[in-house]
Formats: sequence, C-alpha cells, structure tokens
Amino acid sequence: MRLAQWQSAFVNALAPQQSDASLLDLVTNEQKQRFHIYQNNAFQAQLNALQQTFPVCHIVVGELCFSQLAKRYTLQYPLRDLNLNSYGQNFPGWLTQEITNYSAFKDLAYLGELAQLEWQINQSYYAMDSDSFMLNHNELAQLASLADAAQQQAILLLSPAVSLLNCGFPVEKIWQKYQSHRASHAQVEQDSTSSNSNQAKDEQGPAEQLSNEKLRDKHRHLVIYRQQYQSKVCSVEPNQMQLLQAIASQQTLAELTASEIDLNLLTELIERQWLCGFSLQQLDDVTEDG
Repeated sequence: MRLAQWQSAFVNALAPQQSDASLLDLVTNEQKQRFHIYQNNAFQAQLNALQQTFPVCHIVVGELCFSQLAKRYTLQYPLRDLNLNSYGQNFPGWLTQEITNYSAFKDLAYLGELAQLEWQINQSYYAMDSDSFMLNHNELAQLASLADAAQQQAILLLSPAVSLLNCGFPVEKIWQKYQSHRASHAQVEQDSTSSNSNQAKDEQGPAEQLSNEKLRDKHRHLVIYRQQYQSKVCSVEPNQMQLLQAIASQQTLAELTASEIDLNLLTELIERQWLCGFSLQQLDDVTEDG
C-alpha cells in the first residue's frame, strides 16, 4: 500500500458527504473501529466550535437539537480552515433558512438574527487591534494637516472590531437574558431608551417560552464593538446607524457633507472609539506642508 494512497483515502473519509469505503478496504477490522473514533472526533471539534460561537442559540434550542442542527450544517459547510474560531460564518444565514422548514421552530423566528449577533460578537472579540490596523492608515488628528480640498476626499474608518447589525427582533435583549446562565467574553449595554415595560419583560426568567409576537419590536440598530478585551453590544438611534453605515460604505467626507446625515454625531463616535482613523490616496501630495 502506498502511503499517499492511504493518506488520500483517510482525508476523503473524514470529509462530510464522502464515502469511507476506499479507506475501509485498506485497513483491518480493528483499524476500522479506530477510524470511527477519528470521524466522531472530527464532528465533535466542529460541534464544540459552533457551541462556543453560538452559545445562546445552543441554550435556546437545547443540546440535542443544536447537535442535530450542527450535523446538518457541517454536511453543507465542511471545515475548510484549521482556525475553528472562524468556523460558523455561514451558520446564521443557513439557520434562518433551516428553521423555516420545521414547525418546531415556529416560535423561534428570531433565531437567525440571534445567531448573526453572536457571530459578530465572536468576530469582534478576535478582530485585529486598532494599533496594528493603524500601521497602514492615518490617525484622525492628521486631518488637520490636510488642505480643505483634501479633507473632503478623506474616508473615515471604523475600528476593525466594530460591526453593524439591523434586526427586527431585540436580540441583544435575548442575549442579555441568558448571560447569567453562562460565562461570556461579551457584554450587552443597557439601552437607556428602553421603556419600563420592556425592562420588566427582560427580567422574566429565560426558561419562559419566547414567542415571536412577544419579542417582535421596533426595528433595532446595533453596534458590536470591543472594549478592554471584551465584546459589547449597543443599541443606537436610526440617525446614528445611518452615519455609521455611510462610513462603513467608505463615503468620503464630501459625500457625507452633501448628504442629510447629521455630522455632529461624529463627536460621539470618536469618543466611543468606534472611529479610529482615515484613509486618503496619495497623502503626501495633499498635505498643506507639501
């Protein structure tokens, strides 16, 4: 038996939706039993990664259900990257579609948005730090050294740990509801605009059934960011989200100024360190100092 043939058969047999027949033809009965351990371990590694990335979804649907969802997901999206922290990128979109196929999920329509929030929290936690990011970009203070025309061509940059999420359910409240039941590297900020009735609703136990009608809320605008090595989630007003989305779409200062967006909101974004710098092509050619 050639080593390359054995290795190829082993790798193919571990991959989802691949037959292990070619490998089993090459090994003894005792080795077959050992290989099944490898197969189970490969799935368990992916299952554990999904449980770590989507812990609240895991709690909401339960151990057995989440394991079944994970098994179907891994069949459709096999592991391609050895970094398990990045596994699960397609899970929120896949889950949104998956739950529409089963009546058991009829009261969990928010699950896809909750998974998207958890994915962005995970990505924020592992995002590049701002200092490293700024090695290839310009500090905000450098804007003052640009001529007026050059300033208008500056593109403001969000911190690499900042992401935005619009959703129809108050998923940050669902997330917060479950935080007392698990340790987490994330934190949800209290929304100062929440009504007393919403606050009372949040204080109910997590074991209570969370129906779609009960949870459906006004459209939510969330900012996910990192502060002192902890991911946080903050609900913002529509005008703040409008500005953040314009910045995320890499509009220049000229385009932002020409729009109806309130640029006075920039001060708060800078104070919260959601903005970290700006980019400008051919910076050396546009400084006032020449």
